Amino acid sequence: MSLTLKGRKVELLDHMQVINDLSNNSYDDAAKMAGDRIGETVSKGTIHRIARHYNKLKQKDASLTHMTEKSLRLGWACGRPMAKYKGAYPNGFLRRVDALMEVTDETKVLHLFSGSIQGRENEDTMDISEANNPTFVADARQQFPIETDSYDMVIADPPYDMQTTDGVKIDYSDKLWKTEYIKPYSWVKEAIRVLKPGGYLLALHHLVYIQPKGATRCGVVSITCGPNTRIRCLSIFRKHTAIEQKIASME
Repeated sequence: MSLTLKGRKVELLDHMQVINDLSNNSYDDAAKMAGDRIGETVSKGTIHRIARHYNKLKQKDASLTHMTEKSLRLGWACGRPMAKYKGAYPNGFLRRVDALMEVTDETKVLHLFSGSIQGRENEDTMDISEANNPTFVADARQQFPIETDSYDMVIADPPYDMQTTDGVKIDYSDKLWKTEYIKPYSWVKEAIRVLKPGGYLLALHHLVYIQPKGATRCGVVSITCGPNTRIRCLSIFRKHTAIEQKIASME
């Protein structure tokens, strides 16, 4: 296959060695290593051409810990909710969350406004309706029946209730679940409280949430579910560690 690659430096390089270098190094580092071997400068673009030819391009790590400041905004095309209960997550949403947040079986997760979510038996749920059989039957607008610093991640998909500046009220709670109106930020303080220091809060809503006290914004994901559906936003925040809290209190 290497015969179809043209260029003097490309022909000088050991392609299999380049591919091997890329397995544990960046394109820049692999280019430097290749250049050292042939005694000439090798560009990152040359390394990229070789990797592409052999279908060995490095895959970008899509996890949150590898996102840069310039990539804090993402876009996901999910499917329409397929669950039988109203207010379910978009189809494929949790799979993408697992990849982004690097969720494992050891990650302690709490779902707020959970409904009767299925397939996450190792994770906790909280819902106002006992019929949904949640781990905690509770009103998220009140103090949670959960100890402080308990979870690695809290995912909240509240009713998309809100009120515009000119007084127009959007009330899904009453229309879909016959429950009281949920103010968008009425549950956030408690969600932060039950997170472990360094834990993550994920809020799915039509709103882009403002940064809550005691946390730092990590990113925003725009989520579409097909034609004639409104775009949702996943706001991601990280709870401050003890050191960060101490520094913040000194400012």
